[in-house]
Amino acid sequence: MNVADERWALDHRPSLLDHASRLHAPAPDLPPPDGDCLCPDEDDEPDEWRPASTSSSLRTLLTTLEAFCTDPDRSLAALHDDMRDLRAPLWVLDHLKPDNLSWLSHDLARETGIRLVRHGTHHLPVGVGLHLLAGRATPQDADLIRTIGLLPCLGPTAVNVLETIPRVAADLTWLADRASPLTRTRAIAAMCRLGDPVATGWLLRHATDRHDPTGSDAVQIAEAVSLADVLEAATAIDNETILTAARLLQGLCSPDGYPARPGEYHDACRAIAAFAVHAAEAKPELDLLAALVTLAEELRSGPAALLPWPTGEPAATLTRLDDLIASPRWAPVLTEARRSTDQMTRWRAGWATRAISRPFPDPASPDEPAHDRLAIRVAVLDPVRSAPVETRLLVNDRPVIAEAFRKGRPYQSEDLIDALEATDRPHEVRLAEAYCTEGCCGALYVTIARDGDTVVWHNWRDPDGTVTLPPFRFHAEQYAATIAQAGRDHGWEWPARSLARKLDRRLRDDSEPLAAWQCDLVRVSAHNEEQDRIRLFFWYPRRPSSPDGDDPWLQFEWVILVDETDLDAQVTHLADRLHRTDPKTYARVVGGSQEYADRLGFPWL
Repeated sequence: MNVADERWALDHRPSLLDHASRLHAPAPDLPPPDGDCLCPDEDDEPDEWRPASTSSSLRTLLTTLEAFCTDPDRSLAALHDDMRDLRAPLWVLDHLKPDNLSWLSHDLARETGIRLVRHGTHHLPVGVGLHLLAGRATPQDADLIRTIGLLPCLGPTAVNVLETIPRVAADLTWLADRASPLTRTRAIAAMCRLGDPVATGWLLRHATDRHDPTGSDAVQIAEAVSLADVLEAATAIDNETILTAARLLQGLCSPDGYPARPGEYHDACRAIAAFAVHAAEAKPELDLLAALVTLAEELRSGPAALLPWPTGEPAATLTRLDDLIASPRWAPVLTEARRSTDQMTRWRAGWATRAISRPFPDPASPDEPAHDRLAIRVAVLDPVRSAPVETRLLVNDRPVIAEAFRKGRPYQSEDLIDALEATDRPHEVRLAEAYCTEGCCGALYVTIARDGDTVVWHNWRDPDGTVTLPPFRFHAEQYAATIAQAGRDHGWEWPARSLARKLDRRLRDDSEPLAAWQCDLVRVSAHNEEQDRIRLFFWYPRRPSSPDGDDPWLQFEWVILVDETDLDAQVTHLADRLHRTDPKTYARVVGGSQEYADRLGFPWL
């Protein structure tokens, strides 16, 4: 550092490294407090950013860096401030590839990177410094890099640099224990790739702390730690490992944003079976119970039932899970959870209690062997998983929607059960739609028709793929009874969901409270992950006749907090309020357009 740079370092405010160090010092073994660990200049970015600006900023940045490296009187202060003055978002550096810096010497790149990370006061030049260190940092630099990685805006890049340093597993575990959620996830992924015993040991006990991995993340961790081998080989397993296994297996089998694909973990059957054996050894905890309930549900009605199980193994595993779930050991756990000051913990306790007490539907055995057996199960996931309920259709004990369609989940009960009723006139029913919409990746359809004393499901189709399910034939009387029973079964509902159903029915039976204000009901909904409220949606002044019509329309949302009073009394109170007061005065606009809002005289969003 030359004299000018020393003066610059003294004149400028504290570096980001100093900022991270101060956050770390009061509680060195804990993550920085939420909200206190942002880079000081993180919001110093343009309000709007166009794609062309990315390439332009990258060119300017590279030109600035090259000029610095070729100047014998180079100044770190000038380089830093020139990059800061670009006011580019930090993600622009994602486009900075090693080939862009192939002209830069190893030693100069490392020296410049160290100085920018150590002395930089703005997140963009510090981010450039981290990029310069990728593949060039040494074990002596690890402490510097992991400390700057405590800042969420720089954490993922710091992980990328650490992964290029030899013998770095301990530094990655250090950062993972203290980092923001995204940085922690990236550090866990890096540890999975390392294959280092230090990393594997940490993953087995801590990979799911403060983190609920699902999908490919859960698969990656399970494979990295050889989960099935660990569970099968051990005669006794410590509590931390059992809980890690519980959360990983629940994540493998739980949809969270995308359909669950437990089969992507090739040892899933072995791991689930071995876990069911060892789970009885663990200390009773809510997370463990949640995993047991989830795995039992998924083995009966979800994708886990479709795994390539050895003969007899699913039944034996289910028996172990059911016996453990039915154990009285969970009563104190649930009692304590229901009294928790944490809202989500109370919701999870309610969910587990309902799941334990709710019997699985017994599919009626047809009088004739030519008929298939149908059961309908409304599955509710652990509230912490943020997933809607699913209406699962089991034909001959096989979850047919999961078997035929892996791009989206089954519809919710209110959108599907009534549509399954069979009449003499064949009708097509959409059972599931891709997450990205049917127009993108398809949907699952079946045609339902009554033929005398038989109901037939046939003509399976997916507009974006091939469906290989055969036709199914059900005894009509038993079929109708199964549909009716599923429609009456509300044992899976939490209070807010029951309130939403009752209010929705009230407003469909009597539309006058909304119609008086020129409003048209869309739906009343309740989400599993926010069980303290329901949401009422309505159109004004009418439901749009077509997406591109000229008549203005808006969609409103009224968020209603649920209390502990009688649900029917709450429905009456809410309907009375709609009678008395225009809901547009307390609901907010959530759909339509700026133009329509202006024409109708409402603020837009």
